[in-house]
Amino acid sequence: MRRFTYKTLEDPRQSAEQLGATHVRFESGRERVKRAPARGAAIHPMEGCDATLDGRPDELTWRRYQRFAAGGAKLIWFEATAICQEGRANPRQAWIGKHTVADFARLHDRMLAVHLERWGAADDVLIPLQLTHSGRYSHPRRVIAYHNPLIDRTTATPAGYPTITGDDLDRLEDQYVEAAGLAPEAGFRAIDLKVTHTAIC
Repeated sequence: MRRFTYKTLEDPRQSAEQLGATHVRFESGRERVKRAPARGAAIHPMEGCDATLDGRPDELTWRRYQRFAAGGAKLIWFEATAICQEGRANPRQAWIGKHTVADFARLHDRMLAVHLERWGAADDVLIPLQLTHSGRYSHPRRVIAYHNPLIDRTTATPAGYPTITGDDLDRLEDQYVEAAGLAPEAGFRAIDLKVTHTAIC
């Protein structure tokens, strides 16, 4: 796997150009939100934990996001969506994979259609997809990178619990890359990597 360190938004732009990916567009969320109409609300990425057991958006997921779209939000930040089965925080967390990408695409299309019908335009709606791996909060088996006494005590993690290997970390990077590649197939124009809550630490 190629190693890289990006310091500014211009760095991935240059990398994309070097790879010949001229169709890729990089835009900071701050720039996009500044251009969003003042009348629009922003929906933050909070999990509903109501996907199917194999990670597809279920009935309640569809209802929630259609309501968000109908409500006039111009930024609908799609909830934390697992990149793999073992990275889910619970059995009902959304999970994007080859087996679910078509379901996400249908929901994404429906959100835009609902917004268009209600508000007359949908080309100004931004729907990023938040990608996540729940790490030490994964269910049913947690994944940790090291033992932190405070967090171990809070999460009842035994002192001898195994930590993730370097090879597994490399595979995890690949899983993030694969999920990021599926996002545009489902219609998402931006992704957000959720790296928080000491999940993988």
